[in-house]
Amino acid sequence: MAAPVDHGADRAHWLTCALDGRDHAVLEHDPVTGAHRAACARTVWASSLASPPAARCGECADATGETDAERRPSLLARLRGLRAA
Repeated sequence: MAAPVDHGADRAHWLTCALDGRDHAVLEHDPVTGAHRAACARTVWASSLASPPAARCGECADATGETDAERRPSLLARLRGLRAA
């Protein structure tokens, strides 16, 4: 059985959870079950990687020290902003 892959706090990547629809900072991945452990201690099951980013989990953002000001808007949000202007 393969050991979980630990990405470390500085190597977190964001995945959208298929269950709650929010983006979580994933720190650890179990290649056997496909489950991901998030910074907020939830088990994350990845949704389609082709889907656009969702709203971020507040607990994960706090755990990684990320603020909304540091997050770049998605391409869709930027295009919508151009259309509204």
